[in-house]
Amino acid sequence: MKFKAVAFCRIVLLSGLIVLPFAITWAEETTLPREKLVSIFPNAKSFTEKKADLTPEKVASIEAEIGTKLHPKDLKPTFYIAFNENKKPIGLALLLEVKGPNGVISGGVGLDMTGKVVKVDIHKHSEVAGVANDEFLQQFNGKGIDDKFKVGEDIEPLAGAQVASQAVALMPKKTLAISYALFLKRPAKAEEDAPETIEPEDLKEVMAMMKDEYDLIRAYFQKGDNRDKEAAVKAAKQLGKHAELIADFEPPKNPNNTEEYTYFREQFHDTIHEFTQTLATEGISERTQKQWQEVIDLVNKVHLRFSVEEVELDEDLN
Repeated sequence: MKFKAVAFCRIVLLSGLIVLPFAITWAEETTLPREKLVSIFPNAKSFTEKKADLTPEKVASIEAEIGTKLHPKDLKPTFYIAFNENKKPIGLALLLEVKGPNGVISGGVGLDMTGKVVKVDIHKHSEVAGVANDEFLQQFNGKGIDDKFKVGEDIEPLAGAQVASQAVALMPKKTLAISYALFLKRPAKAEEDAPETIEPEDLKEVMAMMKDEYDLIRAYFQKGDNRDKEAAVKAAKQLGKHAELIADFEPPKNPNNTEEYTYFREQFHDTIHEFTQTLATEGISERTQKQWQEVIDLVNKVHLRFSVEEVELDEDLN
């Protein structure tokens, strides 16, 4: 039994929008901000507007991803889908605002069919003139969800305007985070980066594999040293990988309660995923400690209901 490969489906970026599981409204072509959209997609022949609502869970996930709070207007994002002459989608645009050092910066970000930035456009700002210049904005083109968008690392700031430069960098980062939280899947890791394939024989062995990661994260919280954050985040990611294996085995205890078993699996998957994202951003914080306790509580419940040998994971993070 091998790890299940994660589907790499950025290529269906816009096709997925047609069947999104959240409320969508359509707008007439005449009501769209065509001038702004054509600036991002000059070759587009038509545009369609689609609106969505972010759930509290999605908001928490996105904020952990971008490292800051969302603007109230971001909670109901409006996507503008660009189509070519054959009525095929070629990308999407999101108009949004971020807070700069001298006020609100408004603009738009376009993504292509592979989930890469094609253009960042600034419509209104009170910063130095250079933040709206192509020379500065073109460096965002081609970046994707795995890029940091961090001044001094993968973003070259404007001279004397580092804070404003970072604010602009938040626009494409936020666009990507919202898009992936709603309907995109992250790209699969390259083969050389994939962890060694593990083939547990039963559910008990999976639990034993997961225990090592639990112990490492627990030690991280108890030690209280954020210098160990990278190792803890790596352990949390590996814990999520191990958790995916649970679906390949039937529980030795109460095997007929399949709906409850599936519910716990899904809850654990979502909880550990959100914990990992928050941990990577915040390290040791009240929120990560609370999320970790939720992980522990879920594990204890699963062991109690479905494991022959109960494993009590006592936690004391104070």
